[in-house]
Amino acid sequence: LCEPVCSLKYRTSDPDYSLGIVDFAFFNKLVYEPEKSLDMLASKWLPAWHKVYERRRELRCDSDCDKRDWTSWFVFEGLPGTKLENTTVVTIRGTKSTLEKILDIEFWSTSVMINFASQLLFVGPVFNEFWSSSWARSWYSGKKVRYQSVVTYIQNRTQVEPHRIYYVSGHSLGGGIAGLVAAELGIPSVGLSAPGVSTTAELLQLDTVRLQELVANVIPETDPIPGAGGPQKCVALPIGCVAPPGPACHRVFNTVCELLDECGDSSDPPRPIPCTFCPAKLDSKPSLAKQCAGNR
Repeated sequence: LCEPVCSLKYRTSDPDYSLGIVDFAFFNKLVYEPEKSLDMLASKWLPAWHKVYERRRELRCDSDCDKRDWTSWFVFEGLPGTKLENTTVVTIRGTKSTLEKILDIEFWSTSVMINFASQLLFVGPVFNEFWSSSWARSWYSGKKVRYQSVVTYIQNRTQVEPHRIYYVSGHSLGGGIAGLVAAELGIPSVGLSAPGVSTTAELLQLDTVRLQELVANVIPETDPIPGAGGPQKCVALPIGCVAPPGPACHRVFNTVCELLDECGDSSDPPRPIPCTFCPAKLDSKPSLAKQCAGNR
């Protein structure tokens, strides 16, 4: 299923304001920023929002932290007086540290193997039968601990504040986890360059119908990650890519730049974007340097 990426709007607690895909892209760009610069950049790119909580797992695990959970995630809410106070966007960061890469491979490798094996004439049926067994799925469901902190947080918030509007978002494998959270908790999800998660959702015994109903995924052209992990049983939002084909199209800043090109910036005033923000775009169109020189 494909929908025009720029036309999607997500309601907020302000009846006159909706979140667009470009807004979600900036939330996902922010969470890769160091702690010292995140709040400063948020005030420029998303001035009506502020960060109210963060869990960076590259930092030391605190007393209420499960050491098996290596998901980094951030919570943004509307500033007081903006009418967005009752809207929450939970943003799950993609892979950043070396240890996160190792743990992500461990988490997603099973679904990759299942989808590869299913294409083999003799091995596929045996492999699928094993992973369809109640024993195998019960064992795999234990992997939910990998992102349990964000699930528990949203569960607690929705119980205490059911009147709020909640979204979960993420880039790359963070977008995959956002899709799984949506399937489990029934809240809308917007992913950028997320892998297909339907196989993983089935292994975790989640409601895969919710992937079609609640999950949207922006898929840049030639980005290799969305094709991994299994089928995309969600609303797929294909876009172009300002960078050369391949891994560069998976970089979140290139996705933000492409979305700005395709959809424009609905922010008023427009967000200040330095030339260094979109290096691939500047390489292909050097004349743009004059337009952004004042934002350096």
